[in-house]
Amino acid sequence: MNRKQKIVDGLTKGIEMLFKKNKVDYLKGYGKFQDQKTLVVEGNDGNKKTIRSKNFIIATGSEPNNLPGGILPIDENRIISSTGALSLKEVPKKLIVVGGGVIGLELGSVYLRLGAQVDVVEFTDRILPNFDIEVSNYFFKLLKKHGMNFHLSHKVIGGQQSGNEVKVLTENLKVILENNIIISLAK
Repeated sequence: MNRKQKIVDGLTKGIEMLFKKNKVDYLKGYGKFQDQKTLVVEGNDGNKKTIRSKNFIIATGSEPNNLPGGILPIDENRIISSTGALSLKEVPKKLIVVGGGVIGLELGSVYLRLGAQVDVVEFTDRILPNFDIEVSNYFFKLLKKHGMNFHLSHKVIGGQQSGNEVKVLTENLKVILENNIIISLAK
């Protein structure tokens, strides 16, 4: 974790230096466009700055999403976001990744290599659903070969926490669609 933080800090400072070297104004804060060429940025210190420019690069970062209806609220203890996954103090014995997208698969593969059993629950019938099917299929075979478990066409419908354990409840969408009836299959 210390090494990871040093790398993140180094990369951040390196980018800031490149901006400065190339005469790019770099501001941290919350921005709001007044018009196409005017941006008002409120910094973390509360000060506002108005910038007029022909071109802007907006780097928003990312925020983790809870599942709809609060069925598995992120607590960063047992139910963690991608940010929380980067800060775990120890490798979990078992990790369930909800969603077969890039970030979940990347973090899942890291913990798989560190010794965790990793199960991925994906709503669609393949991982990386927004990628080319050949890329998706190749990556699926590769991760499966390394020991990652997949539950494709499964929808997370809830969860239960008990002490150090979280049980994730899912529905197998293929069973529901093939039988044309709605059945809740808990796993």
